[in-house]
Amino acid sequence: MSKRIFHIVLLCFTLLVWAGYGCGALVTYLPSPAPWWLDVAGLAFPYMFFLMLICIVIWLTRRWQLALISVCILLCGWKGIIHTWGWHWRNEAVSAEEGFTLMSFNVNDFKSMASSWPHWREDFDHILYFHNADIICLQEFATTDLYSQDEKNNVLHYTTLLQKPYAYFTNDFQWHTPYGYTWYFGNIILSKFPFVDTGKLFLDHRHHISMAYADVRIGTDTVRIITTHLQSFGLEEAEVQGLKDPNPEVSRRLFYKLRKGYQLREHQAVMVARLVRESPHPVIVCGDLNTTPVSATYFTVRGHLHDAFLKKGAGLGRTYTRYAPTLRIDYIFVDPCLEVKGFEVLHIRASDHYPVMAGIDQRSDGS
Repeated sequence: MSKRIFHIVLLCFTLLVWAGYGCGALVTYLPSPAPWWLDVAGLAFPYMFFLMLICIVIWLTRRWQLALISVCILLCGWKGIIHTWGWHWRNEAVSAEEGFTLMSFNVNDFKSMASSWPHWREDFDHILYFHNADIICLQEFATTDLYSQDEKNNVLHYTTLLQKPYAYFTNDFQWHTPYGYTWYFGNIILSKFPFVDTGKLFLDHRHHISMAYADVRIGTDTVRIITTHLQSFGLEEAEVQGLKDPNPEVSRRLFYKLRKGYQLREHQAVMVARLVRESPHPVIVCGDLNTTPVSATYFTVRGHLHDAFLKKGAGLGRTYTRYAPTLRIDYIFVDPCLEVKGFEVLHIRASDHYPVMAGIDQRSDGS
């Protein structure tokens, strides 16, 4: 390959990296609803960031003007950069010595109860009991009206096991089994503190997606806890594999699901943000948003709240165990009048998500 051809190929590569990085950076500045393809670009933002660094290094030795342009474009994505990485040496450990602790965990309908995982019940019980936060929010929670070894009334089971006398379960939809009993699915908030009020808001009836809230009395104060699980992409393994081995039909189906997922999520995010704004109490929002921090959905739900991971976390903070190491999609957002004391991602495999925990207290300055 001649020098001229190599230079042209390198320039084309650089232009593509600029475009990909720029699209991901742009979505952090746009209000909802943002174009869905910009949110897709946000998924690749961490990778495009490192490609931008490579471009800068390469052009420094060849044409400094292009290196300078690359630096300027890189800096334009500052908002995506500071929200993707936790800029601490390590996660600040969560402790109940000050304030209270909160856990958010997508338990995937307890699907690990499949025969390939014979000890699923012990695994979940161990995680929730050993890391027994004062307030626990579980998404994709499932329970039944039985009380046997595996298929049991999980509301009763976990309120008893975890000594959480206060529980609010949304019961979003039901599955009537052919064996004469029923499974119930939704979100649940478990608490050692009393509830002043509880309620739920359906975000999408067709997909059985709701948002639960509980006004929790902690000492002399009341804090509104909101938990939700926003629309997922619903990707199948064959569709993900289609990215590696392109198939036109699979690719069309994949991009349709990506587009539909982002559109539905942004609509749901607006409804969550409205409930946050209308809350009469300080708010904590936690749950599975099914999107990374470089997305319009993230900024819509977060609003004026603080991201607990950014306050006390380190690295990428991956919370989803499949597909890519950059997927931080489970969050705890905390009202500015509260202080984040610690944050941890618990790297324990019992679901396709890792649980996240935060230590939270009132601000000592009273603000």
